[in-house]
Amino acid sequence: MKLFSLPHSPYAARVRIQARLEGLPLEILPPPVPLRTEAFMQRFPLGKVPVLELSGGEAIAESWAIMEYLSEAGIANGGSLVPESALGRAQMRMLGRYADLHLATNALFPLFRVAIGAAGDTAEIAQSLRAELLKGERLLASFGGGERPLNLGDIALAPTMLYLQELAPLVEMAEPLEEFPGLGAWWAWVNSFAPVRDVLQEVRTAYHAFVEGLAAKA
Repeated sequence: MKLFSLPHSPYAARVRIQARLEGLPLEILPPPVPLRTEAFMQRFPLGKVPVLELSGGEAIAESWAIMEYLSEAGIANGGSLVPESALGRAQMRMLGRYADLHLATNALFPLFRVAIGAAGDTAEIAQSLRAELLKGERLLASFGGGERPLNLGDIALAPTMLYLQELAPLVEMAEPLEEFPGLGAWWAWVNSFAPVRDVLQEVRTAYHAFVEGLAAKA
């Protein structure tokens, strides 16, 4: 199987973390044709990375769909990242939806726009970021205390949280998690897993290289 990925993509990072945790036989490659071109859209109709290409040529887009496919395909060499109980699976999916529909949409994307120089009210963006982090704090608390295994929801959230911490200083939030001890503890916990920590560092390095490349072209 081939995973078409960009090194700074938070969504591709999810799948790369899963692949390392589960020992999956994925070949990580750049997109075979340039993004945002007609050729890419014809081959991959949703027009985004990551894309998983199977040995038969079938393509699966959207990171969550890819992660669930890989978990259900019976090819993992490590422990399962999907909880056994129905409640555990629902909580896993809530974390994933929180990452995509709340934290990314309402906090990360506005920060990206600030990062590329778009006009925006930084105080309003900071307020929105705090509101979304408070949601995450309360969501994790609702799962109850005690230890639990790492799951796909955690993996989905981790790269988004990395980018938030990289970009939050743009709106004068140098340490965004210090106001949210539950999220801070969760962040330390997910980073205790070497595959998570290593991929996040790769994303961080790739993002800074990407930004430096843009600055050099300006």
